[in-house]
Amino acid sequence: MNKVKYTQWIDSYVDGELDEAGRKNFEAELTSNRELALEFQLENDLNKIISQDDLLDLRAKCMLAQDELRLSERKFVKVVQLTRKYWYAAASILLIALIAGGLYLISPGNYSAEKLFKMYYKSGETIGVSRSGNVNMVEALRYFGKNDFQTAEGLFEKVLVNDPHNIAVMYYCGISNIEIKNFPKAAQMFESIIQDNENLYVENAEWYLGLTYLAEGQVEKAQGIFNNIAASPDHYYSKDAKSILEKILKNEHSKKFLNNLFFLILPF
Repeated sequence: MNKVKYTQWIDSYVDGELDEAGRKNFEAELTSNRELALEFQLENDLNKIISQDDLLDLRAKCMLAQDELRLSERKFVKVVQLTRKYWYAAASILLIALIAGGLYLISPGNYSAEKLFKMYYKSGETIGVSRSGNVNMVEALRYFGKNDFQTAEGLFEKVLVNDPHNIAVMYYCGISNIEIKNFPKAAQMFESIIQDNENLYVENAEWYLGLTYLAEGQVEKAQGIFNNIAASPDHYYSKDAKSILEKILKNEHSKKFLNNLFFLILPF
């Protein structure tokens, strides 16, 4: 029997295709036919190897499938977490925006320090003063009247060099410094006038000192000045001080409400 026939015979035996007589004949031949025995042994060895390879392949595929499943689960959890996180963030921002917008519509006066300053400050406001005497004083007032505050401020400074206690010059120098946005220098002029106290410029100096602090963004200092003014019913700027304090307080309440709302929503 040639090799091909051995192979077919072996396959038939292994697959159980032989009848009882054929199976006994095959097993009897195995004991006497060395070539058939070797071929049969080889077939068995190959089948074992293939079986092991299939098992290993199956195990590898199972492990790969498990890894892919774990990865997909992690990705899914991460996506869900990120989605939830960003959903809450978006919802929070939207809610804050809606409430802030509602507050704006109900109370459109968002009174920043800069806005309040612009609302209440009157540019170039003057108090009667004699134009006689010092040449620099006359020239300074002339430039002040022309709204050339930079030149006027320089001339007022020259007058103060020789007359450092001239209250009127201090006042106009302070106003000029507000106009050129030199707020620290303006505050210095008004503070000097207030400290002197015995002059006609005190009430104006207090009012403009408060406005100067607003222009600098020093709201608490401005509030202190305006509170003092508002507490004096006879003060020329008493009503204006009360009005500006109401707006500052209103703005602070709005900010506090929004901050509390933000921190209330933030943990979500």
